[in-house]
Amino acid sequence: MAKRSSGDFTSILGWMLLPQLAASYLLKTVHWILLRVAPRAVPHPKTPRYALHQRMSYVFVIAAYLLYTLWSTEQNLGANYYHILGLRPDDFSASQLRHNYRRLSLALHPDKNPDGEQQFILVQHAYNVLADPLTRFVYNHAGEAAVMCQTCKTVSDYMLAAIPRRLAVYLTYVMGSVAMQVFRIGKYGTYWRYIAIGSFAALELAMMTRTTDPVLIRVLLWMAPHRTSFEMSQILQQVMICFFIALNQIGPQFIPQEKNVNTVALAKQLLATTRNTTAEIQGKAERLAGFYKDTGLERLASESFENELQLGMTIGTSHKFREEYIDRLNAERSQIALK
Repeated sequence: MAKRSSGDFTSILGWMLLPQLAASYLLKTVHWILLRVAPRAVPHPKTPRYALHQRMSYVFVIAAYLLYTLWSTEQNLGANYYHILGLRPDDFSASQLRHNYRRLSLALHPDKNPDGEQQFILVQHAYNVLADPLTRFVYNHAGEAAVMCQTCKTVSDYMLAAIPRRLAVYLTYVMGSVAMQVFRIGKYGTYWRYIAIGSFAALELAMMTRTTDPVLIRVLLWMAPHRTSFEMSQILQQVMICFFIALNQIGPQFIPQEKNVNTVALAKQLLATTRNTTAEIQGKAERLAGFYKDTGLERLASESFENELQLGMTIGTSHKFREEYIDRLNAERSQIALK
C-alpha cells in the first residue's frame, strides 16, 4: 500500500511539473531536426502556425505520459496471491493449487531457507485465501483488505464490511472535485467528472454484490488475465483520475480560457462619458428655458422637453452605452489574443 501511495504522489507531481517542460524540449528537438531537413516547415515564433506546433507537442506529451502513468499503475499493484502461487485467476485447479503450495512451502521453509520466512508466511496466507471458495471470491471482488475481516462468516458479511471503506474512497474523490471547483482548478469536464465518479462507484458496487462481473470488467480481464476483478477496478480508477488530469492539461490548448478583461474600468469610463452627455443635455435644457422665459410657454416647453429627454436617455443613451461597451470589450479581447 505504501508503494502505491508513493506512486500516486509521484504521478500527481509528475503531472504538475513534467508536461510543460517535456513539450518545450520536444518542440525544440523537432524544430532542430526540421531546420536540417525542411527549413521552410519551421514556423516563426509568435505566429499561428508556431502556436499550433506548441499545442500539438503538448498534446503528444500528455498522451504519452497518460499511457506511462497507466502502465506504472499496473506495475505498482505488484504481485497478487495468484501470481505468488504461480497460478492464473481464470485457469487453475484445486490439485494444481495444492501442488504449487507444497513446492513453494518446501523451498521457503525457515528450516531450509532462514531468509525466506516472510515469503513463507505470505505463501501460506495466499494458499489459505485461495483454497477457500468463500475467501477467494471476496479476494477477487473486494481485495486483500476485505479478506482480513475476522468476524465475517458469509459473503454478505465480508462485502458489507468492505463497502463503507470503498465508498469512503469515492467520497474522497468527490471532496477533491469540490475543492478543485472552490479553488477554480480543473475547470474542464467538471460535470463529467462527477458522472465518472458515480459510474465507477456503481461499477464497483455491482462487482461486490453480484456473483458475475460486469461486462466491462470481463473484457478487461480477458486483456489482462493475470489480474483480479478488484485490481482491474483499481486500474480503472487511475484511468479516471489520469483522464481528467489530462483533459485539464489539454483543454486550455484548444479552448483557451478567456483572460480577464478590466470590465470594471471600462464600464466606469463609459459611465463617465454618459454623465458628460447628460450634462450637455441639461445645459441645453437651461438655455431652452431661458429662451422661452416670460413668453407664457415655459411650462409647455418644459413638459415637452422632459418627456423627450426621458425617452432619449432611456433609448438613445442606453443603446449607445451598450454598443460602445461591446465594441471596446471586443477590441480589448482581440488585443489580448494577439499577445
